[in-house]
Amino acid sequence: MSRELLSNYRLSPSRYDEMFEAPQTPRAHWRKMFEQLAATPEELMKSRIQAVQRQVRENGVTYNVYADPEGADRPWELDVLPLILPAEEWSQIAGAVAQRARLLDLILADIYGEQRLLKEGLLPPTLVYGHASYLRPCRNAKLAGDVRLHLYAADLARAPDGRWWVMTDRTQAPSGAGYALENRLVISRLYPDLFHELKVEHLAGFFATLRESLAEWAPRGDGAPLTVLLTPGPFNETYFEHAYLARYLGFPLVEGGDLTVREGKVWLKTLSGLRRVHAILRRLDGDYCDPLELRANSTLGVPGLVDATRRGNVLVANALGSSILESGMLLGFLPRLCERLLSEPLKMPSVATWWCGEPAAREEVLAQLDRLVIKPAFPQLGFEPLFGQDLQGAQREALVARMRARPRDYVAQELVQLSQAPVLDRARRLATRATGLRVYACASPNGYVVMPGGLTRVATGPDARVVSMQRGGASKDTWVLSLGPVSQFTLLHRPSTPQDLVRTGINLSSRVVEHLFWFGRHAERCDGLARLLRVALSRIIDETARERESDWPGIAGLLARTGISNGAGDAALTLVLRAAVTDDSKPGLAANLRLLVRSASHLRELMSTDNWRTLNQTMRGVARRKGQPLGLADALSELDGVIASLMTLAGFALDGMTRDHAWRFLSLGRRIERLQWICTALTQALTAPREADLGWLLELTDSTLTYRARYMGAPDWLPVLDLLVRDETNPRSVAFQLLGLRDYVGRVAAAVDYAGEERMEEAVLALQALDPATDLQYGSARLARLLDDWYGAAYRLSEQLGLRFFVHAGEINRQTVAT
Repeated sequence: MSRELLSNYRLSPSRYDEMFEAPQTPRAHWRKMFEQLAATPEELMKSRIQAVQRQVRENGVTYNVYADPEGADRPWELDVLPLILPAEEWSQIAGAVAQRARLLDLILADIYGEQRLLKEGLLPPTLVYGHASYLRPCRNAKLAGDVRLHLYAADLARAPDGRWWVMTDRTQAPSGAGYALENRLVISRLYPDLFHELKVEHLAGFFATLRESLAEWAPRGDGAPLTVLLTPGPFNETYFEHAYLARYLGFPLVEGGDLTVREGKVWLKTLSGLRRVHAILRRLDGDYCDPLELRANSTLGVPGLVDATRRGNVLVANALGSSILESGMLLGFLPRLCERLLSEPLKMPSVATWWCGEPAAREEVLAQLDRLVIKPAFPQLGFEPLFGQDLQGAQREALVARMRARPRDYVAQELVQLSQAPVLDRARRLATRATGLRVYACASPNGYVVMPGGLTRVATGPDARVVSMQRGGASKDTWVLSLGPVSQFTLLHRPSTPQDLVRTGINLSSRVVEHLFWFGRHAERCDGLARLLRVALSRIIDETARERESDWPGIAGLLARTGISNGAGDAALTLVLRAAVTDDSKPGLAANLRLLVRSASHLRELMSTDNWRTLNQTMRGVARRKGQPLGLADALSELDGVIASLMTLAGFALDGMTRDHAWRFLSLGRRIERLQWICTALTQALTAPREADLGWLLELTDSTLTYRARYMGAPDWLPVLDLLVRDETNPRSVAFQLLGLRDYVGRVAAAVDYAGEERMEEAVLALQALDPATDLQYGSARLARLLDDWYGAAYRLSEQLGLRFFVHAGEINRQTVAT
């Protein structure tokens, strides 16, 4: 098997090979993995690849490549083979990364403090004052623990001789740690025996240190310290990671609109009012964090955050303005700065870098342009790296002219031949890809702690010169081997105290409450539309136009009310109905499923893996059908699957959620939407002829079996209306929705200041006053009026909930809503 396995594997004399030290001779720390691969049957190898792809897809692990047609739905690319590093080598890497983090933190403190390095000429003023990420309002801010760089990442590459170099420093809001954790959970399950036999270091301790350090340095007062994770929102390229880390660390995931600054402190807008925020782990670029003092056009930040930071009333990690250290022009100054600030040599060199703002460096760069990569000195310049070896003729002359005219705008770096690591290709053979490693360090009261692993990134093809996830690259798990026992610590289980016990959900953020509510509404709306389309398509398939005369008017009216159809003939109608099933650009099911997924994307940190997997499978199943010829029978089959999935989602809410306020607001959304849908359907049915067949109405409301169990005859107006209006035991009746809404609103009102239950009490009393003999009959004017009233009551309740809870209301707004 080893010969077949290595048939596509090529050792390169110009690259370091991570797996082999010579042809057919694996390195010592790779030997057991190679032996297992060689002994693995091809079918088992295939099943492993499929298992990884399936788990990534079903778990909804995504990375938004902005130029990719799949956009935010692009699955995360994960190779089934880890990168393996021995303990001795890792010890050197960890020591160098910790030293570098300590050095950069001191440089950052000086840049935003006394600026001695500028005064002594150890840093050029251009590096600071020419950088768009130098945030002047953040100078001399009070920082707890005197730490600015709480989380640091270094992008490493291995030279052909095996030494490690630092390619870039990540100091703004380093991404990828959450993906590294997800990679570990997936890959360790593929090789459970080997994972334990090799004594692979666990990652949980690193994340525990991060969480505990933020709590340790957070300012005190106003209750127990609260740390939140600030995200730009679901459209960010790494939003999956934001939600994943928030759930893993136990931090509320918030957007800028969830926070407010009052009297120099930061507060979270919650269901019960404002709650003090003591620390913010930000994934939002620094200049977007405060529209008052930084970027005025930012809609993502928190007005007043800089002032709260200056006062020392909130810990922001990393400190605002820390991205100034990501400039490539800093790399050449680090060896001297390390001697000056730490009194020791820099343990790991940066890749050879020249800043063209220095005349001697500029001339050296121009003399050897063919073997260098030209990059912008500042991020605001925004041009892509240029490979000198690719430039010819006029293009080369133009670049040289620009570099001579504005030399301070350019840095040059040596073109590094990245090391190669094994990957499994589509033929299930080993192949080589260029590889880079991102290593993470977090600050603690005892110094910087380095994650024993990291995010290994893999190039797109064998000839790729750049490793980049935005260019479609893949990733690997990183296994760091241990010489001694491996810690079994896990962040998923930790000792708790009685003070940690929580039962209510009144500290939910206003944004989360809003999306829970609309998730419930969209889920119910999708269910109603799917059932309506199924009823309509089944009639078209099974009945002639004459046979449909008895029940079609009510169905056609609902299709018109929902915007799906305007009464076209059979041929055009079938096209419209099929489009409504799969085309999200047309009114119907697919468009509303897209809204459901959008609401769910804001709740990733609250949704279970099973919940998200069901939703993800449903959406992908419908999306696959878009633009394809879809027969009526296929459309019906698709609708059956969607309805079953939506019932599963409802089951998760019914049987998998605690009955706290999160569940109540989701259920409020469901009940309001279902009440309006039932009222609309009944109103439409009452406009049909008296002799109309009511079987479609029972199908639409999933009440056919109940009716048949109670009544042996054909559907008749009185028992049908009783079942769908007054029956408190029928989950699809008006009564069931009204009673549930009254209960949920009452429980919310008992916990917070809200007086909305009186209106629901009025609706229930009107229901209970119905006389079956006169009001549950075809043509009843009172029933028609009450259906309209109940629809309006549901609409007004939705509006009131939005005004009161979804956007934090001050006293004036509360008084306005209450009147």
